[in-house]
Amino acid sequence: MASGFLKVSCRDCGNEVVIFKRATTTIACGVCGATLVQPAGGNAKLVGCTVVEALQ
Repeated sequence: MASGFLKVSCRDCGNEVVIFKRATTTIACGVCGATLVQPAGGNAKLVGCTVVEALQ
């Protein structure tokens, strides 16, 4: 069963970060500061990133 974590890549700089797919806060890229994820009441809305892989 998947734990609910995703490895995502920033669309602006390519930095990869692991996020919780039901994040309740906005998550910014640690390198360029672009917004990666916004809370959406359930699964977080991926706004500035692409999914690299789902982690177990």
